[in-house]
Amino acid sequence: MIYFVSPKNGKPPNAITVTDLADFYICPRRFLYRKVLGQKLTYAMINGARAHAKKYNEHKERADRKIPLAIAIDIARTGETLLGREIEILGNGLYGIIDEIQLYPEEAVIIDFKASLSERGKIQALAYAAALAPYGYEHITVRIARTRDEEVLWEKKFDESDKEFIESLKRRFFSMVRAGTFPRSEDPSVCEDCPFRRICKG
Repeated sequence: MIYFVSPKNGKPPNAITVTDLADFYICPRRFLYRKVLGQKLTYAMINGARAHAKKYNEHKERADRKIPLAIAIDIARTGETLLGREIEILGNGLYGIIDEIQLYPEEAVIIDFKASLSERGKIQALAYAAALAPYGYEHITVRIARTRDEEVLWEKKFDESDKEFIESLKRRFFSMVRAGTFPRSEDPSVCEDCPFRRICKG
């Protein structure tokens, strides 16, 4: 097993972040407010960031190499198994930082750590897989694991229907951004815990 970390180059201006795409899926209006108005840090967000930082620092101490994802994939194809945390990825017009990735000769496993399972988390995981697909892996598994104990909450093989779904979501994203129209979600439950609900309804 080779443990690795990746250098960070930052998001290119023409890429969509995985987080933005997931927020947009939940509610276009919420995405707009988060990007324009920002959102104050909540207790859960602070705790989540601390947990991620702790996992990353532990992994960084045992990491053998600092290499870009593409090089790590080339190494994996020679028969090695690699494990990386906080790995920068850019592919298919999508940008993000993968919490954990396991690379094997014929398969990649993407793990996103969350406090709980949500539709937003699932979209993020699938978007990471869509970003990884151009690197040549035909078999990609996505998992959401609970941050505090790493229990797997959800797992799925990334397939053609997932790829088409993410592509259609990207098209909708660009269409609405160009048009400047950001409707509210049609699901009223989305509004219940939205930090912008008062502004949005006002």
